[in-house]
Parts: sequence; C-alpha cells; structure tokens
Amino acid sequence: MFDTIHLTNMLRSEVEGIPETGLPLDAFPDRIQEIILNLARYENFNVEYTASIILSAVATAIGNSCHIRIKGEWKTCPSIYMMLVGRPGLGKTPPLGFIYKPINEYDDRLHEKYNEEYDEYERAMSAGKHGSDGEEQLLKKPNFVTTVIYDSTPEAMMNIHQHNQRGITLVVDEILALFNSVKRYNSKNNLIEDLLTAYSGQPLKIIRKSESRPVLIKNPCINVIGSVQTNMLQEVFRAEFLANGLLDRFLFVYPKNRKISGWRREDTARPDIMNQWRTIINRILSIPCILDDKGTTVNPRIITMSDDAEEYFYEWYNGIIDAVNAIEDDADVESRKMKLNGHVARLALLFQVMKWATDSGDMQYIERDSVESAIRMIDYYEETYRRIQETIVINSIGETKEAWLSLLEDRFTSGDAVIAGRKVDMSRRTVYYALDQLCRLKHPLIEKLQHGVYRKLMTENTDAPCTIALSSCQDTVQSSQSAKVQSATTLKSEDHE
Repeated sequence: MFDTIHLTNMLRSEVEGIPETGLPLDAFPDRIQEIILNLARYENFNVEYTASIILSAVATAIGNSCHIRIKGEWKTCPSIYMMLVGRPGLGKTPPLGFIYKPINEYDDRLHEKYNEEYDEYERAMSAGKHGSDGEEQLLKKPNFVTTVIYDSTPEAMMNIHQHNQRGITLVVDEILALFNSVKRYNSKNNLIEDLLTAYSGQPLKIIRKSESRPVLIKNPCINVIGSVQTNMLQEVFRAEFLANGLLDRFLFVYPKNRKISGWRREDTARPDIMNQWRTIINRILSIPCILDDKGTTVNPRIITMSDDAEEYFYEWYNGIIDAVNAIEDDADVESRKMKLNGHVARLALLFQVMKWATDSGDMQYIERDSVESAIRMIDYYEETYRRIQETIVINSIGETKEAWLSLLEDRFTSGDAVIAGRKVDMSRRTVYYALDQLCRLKHPLIEKLQHGVYRKLMTENTDAPCTIALSSCQDTVQSSQSAKVQSATTLKSEDHE
C-alpha cells in the first residue's frame, strides 16, 4: 500500500508539473501528499498554498502539546507566521477554509461545552448554591475557549489565549488588516510587540486598566496566517516591520505560476478528502496538552533530535554561520538568515508529528528525514522570499526611482548609493537589493568591482531609464513582477530608518 501510494504520488506530481514550482512535495508523508494532489485535482486548489496551509494547520493542532529541543535548554513550540502572496483570484482563501475546517469543528465542540457549562452556571447562580454548612459557595464562571480567531481586538485575543494554553491561531483574510490594527485601536496597541515576544517563546504579560487583573501567558503559542495581494507588498514591507524583525519571522508563499487553472470535469469517483484530512488532524488534536495543578503552566512533551538528525542540523546551520562570519560589512548581513534555525526546527517537529499521525513514524525522536524535509521547505520559502524582494525592487526602482542612478558618479561606493537613495526616499535595504539586482540583469546597469565599489555600465545611454533596462530582465525575475507596487507616497512612509 505504502509503495503504491508513493509511486502514484511521484507520477502524479510529475504530470502536474509540481517539481517546476520548486515546492518539495515529496517532503510530506505519502498520505498527506495524496490529499494535496487530490485537492488540486478535485477542488482546483493551488498546490503551493495547500501544502503551506497544511503546515500552518498542523502547527495549530500541535500547539503547546509538543515542543522541540533545538539546543541545550533552547526549546520551542511549533508556531508559524505565514503569508500567502498572490494576485486576486489565484485561490488563497478556499484552501484555507478547507484545511482549517476540522480545527473549526474542534472549536465548535469547545463552544458547545462552554454553552453547557455557562447554562449550568447561570442556573446555579439564580437558584443559589450552598454548601453543607449553609454557607454560600463561590461559583467559578466558565471561560470561553477557542483556537482559531478571525477578528478580535488584541486584548480579547490575549484573554482567549490565557484560557487556551494549548495555543491560538490568527486567521486573517488580508494580512494588512492585522498589521494596520495597531493604528485602528489606539496608539498604545502592543500587538506587534506581543507577536514578536510570543514567537521568541518569552512570557506575555499584559497589564491594562481595563482588566481586573493582569494577563500572564507563560508559554505563548500563537500562529498567524493571512494573505496579501501582490500589488500591496510594498505596504507590507514597511521600514518599521523590517527594522523590528517581524517580517523575518514570516514564511512567504509566492507561487511562480500565477495562472488560474481551468475547471475540469472528473469521470472518476471523488475520494472523501475531507474525512481523510479530518482523521489526521483530529489525531494530532488528541495529543494531550498537559498543565500544572493550577492550570496556568504547560508541561509540553519535549522531543529531541536523534543523533544523526542533530548532526545534520548543526552542519547545515554552521554553513550559514560560516557565510555570515565571512561578511565584513555589518550592513551586508541579513538578519533573516539568523532566524532560519528556528524555522527549520519548528518545521522538523511538524514533519515528525505528521509522520506519526499518518502511521509512517513515531514521536520518540525528531528523525533525520524530518530535518531534511524541513530544510528543503525552508529553501523553498527563502526562494519565494527572494522573488518577492525582486518584485518590490524591480517595481519601485523601475517606476519611481529613475533619478537614483543619475545622482551617482560613474564609479561609486555602496555608501554613496545609500546617501543618494535617501534623496529619492529609498530605504537602505532597498538600495542594497537594488545594487544586487542591477548587477544581475540580463543587460546589467552596473558592475561590482570589489566589495562595496561599483561602476556604471550604461552611462553613455542617458536616455535609457531604469524602467527600460529592468523590463528587459523579466525572463529572469518572472512575468508576475509586472504588478504595480504602490506609489511614491507609499514608499515615503516605508523609509524612515
């Protein structure tokens, strides 16, 4: 059975052209691969979105029930912040609703239990409940417990998490609504800071006048997943979110192929995909989340890497460390790279639990193949992140920054480029990405002579704006980059470094 599914998945993957997307579908257990492929076939779901949403849902289902030991006392829950990027109509929302349905059903059961307990509480309060000595007993009001939050104030979100120690997930149709909520409520909104703290696994302490007592979440586990249209990327990649490291904590899903698949009739009997998926996710939800006697502190199951898995993980990350150590200029160091070890560890835990949930592995250790799968997925996500950066740079440079190069001498340094960038409202990070991309064009505009030193290659053609030259590289950086990304007004709000 296993070999048959494995071979069938391989053949179907090749026929559907999935290897061309860059997504390592075979990193997933065979039964989950089959679900992803069937959803693409029968529901017309985008494979890259579906696979990524599955990871988010599995992270939600695990929550604080299991943690992975990364190194020494550094342990983490599997929370993931994820952003689905694409043009309107590409199908970001439908797979989100399908994949999260079993978790919403789980929440429905929690809600029913809450209603029953609250009805009982109200009956007892109205009747008056007394102990054997005639003294009136204090009745404990039941707490509302849920997992998935679609729209809530930051205060309510933290209150919900306090009562659900397993963890919560923010599902937002448009991620900008979440980012902009810091302005919607009040100037003292700490949502972004809370998300940064939660991702690092540090306790959340919320002290507000509106609360009768402080909210303390010792082991936060918050997942975030939402979508954004390509033409709004510049609004997401604001200077404030780059500077505080929020975007470094997100995994981005940005499909290479932006074509919407046509509908097709199926003559074969449709499999019960939802029931297959529900069985897997419910098994994960059944993993107990153990609390202490007071019910305020979780005691998660700590899963360590096997010896060969840990050796492989360390070797991989040491390669990143060596590359960073070789960089002389601090400005050239990408902070995102230093977060990859945490991303990989979390994904390795997800893959190991998925293997257990599909009867293709256990949870005694995080095995090497789970670490390998996690690294392959991170490579995929980092490639999509790189293409997003290219999209932003190509559009912002091509449309609004043509004056930038005209401010530079024929031979210039990266410092000169940063100074010139400030004059046309380009952030430091955008300047460095622009330098890199302008060197990589099919017909390069500039050439890197040595570290931090460049020279122009097309100075004799003063009438050729960046837009023309940049448009000539579309074969290299995807036709999807023709999407227009905000105006110069938006760009001004992005750069205040």
